[in-house]
Amino acid sequence: MHTPESGTTFALIEHKNFSVKTYKQQFVKSFLEHSVHYTKPSFNRSSKLKTAAALYDKFFLRHNIDIAPSLERLNRYKKKEVSLDYFLSDLFFKFLSDYTHSLIGASNDWKHLNNIIKAIEAFLDECHHMTLSPSSTQETNDVIPDDVAITFLETLRRQSQKIRVLNTYHSIPIEFTAKIVHTSANKVLIKAHALQDIAATYQGGIYILCEEAFGYDLFAKVTPRVIKGHDLLELSQFDSLTSGIHKRQTVRVAPLSQTTVLINNYSTVLFDISLGGISMVCPRDLKLELYERVTVKVPDTLCGTVLHIEAELIHVSTFEDGYKYHFQLELNPSQESDLGKYIYQRQNEIISDLKEKLI
Repeated sequence: MHTPESGTTFALIEHKNFSVKTYKQQFVKSFLEHSVHYTKPSFNRSSKLKTAAALYDKFFLRHNIDIAPSLERLNRYKKKEVSLDYFLSDLFFKFLSDYTHSLIGASNDWKHLNNIIKAIEAFLDECHHMTLSPSSTQETNDVIPDDVAITFLETLRRQSQKIRVLNTYHSIPIEFTAKIVHTSANKVLIKAHALQDIAATYQGGIYILCEEAFGYDLFAKVTPRVIKGHDLLELSQFDSLTSGIHKRQTVRVAPLSQTTVLINNYSTVLFDISLGGISMVCPRDLKLELYERVTVKVPDTLCGTVLHIEAELIHVSTFEDGYKYHFQLELNPSQESDLGKYIYQRQNEIISDLKEKLI
């Protein structure tokens, strides 16, 4: 076992009654149970799961993760009458209790308990100091009025600054700069790249990448307009974005035709796939636990060879008349090569299709 270091945590050495990977489900469950008493109703389940996963990864798996945004989120949504320190203490006390119980019958591992207690104390102390920083104590709101976003964009227009905008077309990112042409009380007109026009119209909205200048990225509803012979996009109904799901680090593509993928031998339909993750839809509930590990079987019609990939369930959502399952993939080098070639080929097909629509 690693010894605790100042400002960091350590990875536990597993024993026969305790597995770090399988404990993740219990840790997230404990977080959700504690959050009922400590946080506001506006702290939605998706945000809770993201925060719990960040704390888990930081403490149990690796050091180099920035958990400041997660702690800021917890601070923002905690009830006024409770302390974040108490919430985290109770959460990790539950883990300590679970780990102590796991040591029954594993007497050789009791020697690690003192190191674990020290690591918890160091981690809680680190979290405490993070929440004392000015950037963590400011009150922020995830919902902003339209006039605030439009005022910001009008300031950029007056300064002749362009904005970066983003769309996805069949899951392929389309990103160019755009010129702000005009603003009014509740709408903004922009001149975008021709490919962006098509992708934004297809998606019904557009992302404005302005987090560094504004504090948030924005998403707006799009209506195509033709004014004095110019193709413009009219933006309205602005929303602020606190997650970076719209800025994925890996390209995600949808298959050309319906593709059946097996999850633990249950048939699902592939929705999209990347080198980091995969999502499938299914008309029935597969009764999978969050963070449950499964085997995903990708058919040879996709990559030319059958792939058996280890994966972890990270999100479940409703989709049309069924469910959509999102998994994080754990690829070996051979699988990464095969899947990478497919994604590159499919990406080129999608971009070619988009360009053809300009003709």
